[in-house]
Amino acid sequence: MENTITITNKLIDQVKGHSILKNEWLRSRQDSISLFDMKLWLSQEYLVSIAFVNWFLIAATKTNDQSAKIILVQNIWEELGEGDLNNTHVRILDDFLNELGLTFDLRTQLEETKAYLYRMEEIVNYSFFHALGALGPANEYLLKLEYFEMSRIYDILKRNIYESKNVILPEPKFFQVNLDADEGHSKRLFDLIEKMAVDHEKRKFVEEGNQWALDAREIFYKGLLTISN
Repeated sequence: MENTITITNKLIDQVKGHSILKNEWLRSRQDSISLFDMKLWLSQEYLVSIAFVNWFLIAATKTNDQSAKIILVQNIWEELGEGDLNNTHVRILDDFLNELGLTFDLRTQLEETKAYLYRMEEIVNYSFFHALGALGPANEYLLKLEYFEMSRIYDILKRNIYESKNVILPEPKFFQVNLDADEGHSKRLFDLIEKMAVDHEKRKFVEEGNQWALDAREIFYKGLLTISN
């Protein structure tokens, strides 16, 4: 029987080997990014953050296993600031965008972002095991990698703007909060997958959900490319 370590490693390899981490938008901004593009990415990620909790709620309805529900709800609870509205991940990102001058009335949803959110909702509704693949490796784990890169790029932007314009950009609390959370959240979901994906069909569904969600994330970045500068 394929052991649980193997399925975890296979899912991680699936993420790291996918073209999403080598997409043109990220690749072309490894050394520098404009403030416009950073705000654009953050504004679209804000919409993803809102939907993110909903995806977990949907996944929790797809199983009667109480331990699985607890893990999913625990991740949601932490995303929601453990009951403190000011500490929800959505509020922290909203505050960050406001500090950058991109108030709510100036934000728009790209069609590609809308398509990505729609596709993700389809995937998590497909089955519980598809949802685990889409939310674990293809979201919690992937976002840890994406956010690490975007945090690094933001630090470069912050330094460049200060040196060229003597303007101090806000501290990136949003990135640090998410990086801290994603580490624990992704491990919980990998552990849950190891526990529940105990046969070939279930592992296949998890891997499909992972692949579909990774493919869907590329739609998100294609939208950024259409209007980035």
